[in-house]
Amino acid sequence: MARNLGVILVVVLVLGGLFFLLRPDTSATGPRHRTFDISIEDGEMRPDEISVKEGDRVTLHIRSDKPMEFHMHGYDVEREVGPGQKAELHFEADITGRFEIEDHESEAELGVLQVRPR
Repeated sequence: MARNLGVILVVVLVLGGLFFLLRPDTSATGPRHRTFDISIEDGEMRPDEISVKEGDRVTLHIRSDKPMEFHMHGYDVEREVGPGQKAELHFEADITGRFEIEDHESEAELGVLQVRPR
């Protein structure tokens, strides 16, 4: 009887340990707040691709070496950016897909926003 109780105790402890080791991390799978620093120099955006997951709240801090209108297709959000100034753009990534980012005034493509399904 004591031996069976010992075996049961060991099984419960092993299963409990496995539960804590293998359980999904819910904080990593839920929506997050993502912030990106974007610089645009000589018509090139760095980083040239922004990747987030569906449901994330996104903040872009945008700097440019010349006056421009930062425009993100699909979300139809835009922000004027002056040289030496920082512009901020906030949105929720609620549409999945690949969206061009351009200088709306010159229609030059700068980069891409990639929103992956959660």
